[in-house]
Amino acid sequence: MDHVRRILVRGPNWVGDAVMCTPALQGLREAFPAAKITFLARPAVANLLRDHVSLDDTMVDESQNQHAGIMGRWRLARTLKLKGFDLVVLFPNSFDAAFVAWLARIPCRHGYATDGRSLLLTHTVPLSPETKKLHQVRYYEELIRPLCPTYSSQPPTLHIAKEDEAQAVQLLADHAVSSNCQLLGLNPGSMYGGAKRWLPERFAEAADQVIENFTAEGKVAGEVKCVIVGAPGEEALGHDIAGLMRTHPVVLSGKTSLGVLKAVIKRCRVFLTNDTGPMHIANALGLPVIAVFGPTDHTTTSPFASGSVVVRTPVDCSPCLLRECPIDHRCMTGVTVEQVVHATQQVLKDRDVPPANTLQVES
Repeated sequence: MDHVRRILVRGPNWVGDAVMCTPALQGLREAFPAAKITFLARPAVANLLRDHVSLDDTMVDESQNQHAGIMGRWRLARTLKLKGFDLVVLFPNSFDAAFVAWLARIPCRHGYATDGRSLLLTHTVPLSPETKKLHQVRYYEELIRPLCPTYSSQPPTLHIAKEDEAQAVQLLADHAVSSNCQLLGLNPGSMYGGAKRWLPERFAEAADQVIENFTAEGKVAGEVKCVIVGAPGEEALGHDIAGLMRTHPVVLSGKTSLGVLKAVIKRCRVFLTNDTGPMHIANALGLPVIAVFGPTDHTTTSPFASGSVVVRTPVDCSPCLLRECPIDHRCMTGVTVEQVVHATQQVLKDRDVPPANTLQVES
């Protein structure tokens, strides 16, 4: 691969997956230090990683607009062909990702052999049952390993643009959050579906107790506040939880871009969340994360870096990976406020908690 000068990376489709692919991006950068690496992804994911140090450029796949349909895919492929890429690395397993790369006539097309797309790839990586069970970070690392034989595993990383940091400072100031205020980050939503959401009233009570414990025990100097974050469409959920709290949080749900969200999260001392993209953002930024897991698989998508705790109830039907629970949501109702508050105290007391340390609630 000495001839490789221009690399296209087709990024994952989800924010959390995009964060978990950053170690693999770093591996590609180390293996091809002189190459120009361009990252192609959906708008939100491209925005999230536009400042990553492993990338030279980002492109947006407007699959819902100008790149929709067969003519849109051809239009995207034509644009890619003009860029003269030597190699494309496909993180998504979809047939579409391989088809667009084939249409663009990129000489080396590297990806997992899935979805009947092997004939569209020039370099296939077998997808074994063991690989499927790996944490998503390891899963992406195994994909690039044939290209990066000396690669050494590392945790996910994210970078914050100065303009996003400045906007976050102004946004917090507009909500009466001073620069020395200690923040508890709360991420109660989930774009994937309601099954991944812990109960709003429990989020509210857990946040109140954590803040009250901070104040009562004199663990922090100055003011302590909760900041509720969320994606567009989750504004009502944020305000509902705020209405249940005693400690008057700041609600920023739907008010930030992903870049500004990164900067707001970075300001937090600890982050309480469902299994969502912001969970991985917080983890990659070095925050202690308390993650409530229910229908998703904590062995493959838990926070990867050290200093986080997964709280879950081990029930027979989990992980079901369903968007909505067809029965009684027992995987989430079994997680109590007490477990989450205790996990928060534990992770703040000892920042050396092993990755994805799991507190299990007995059924």
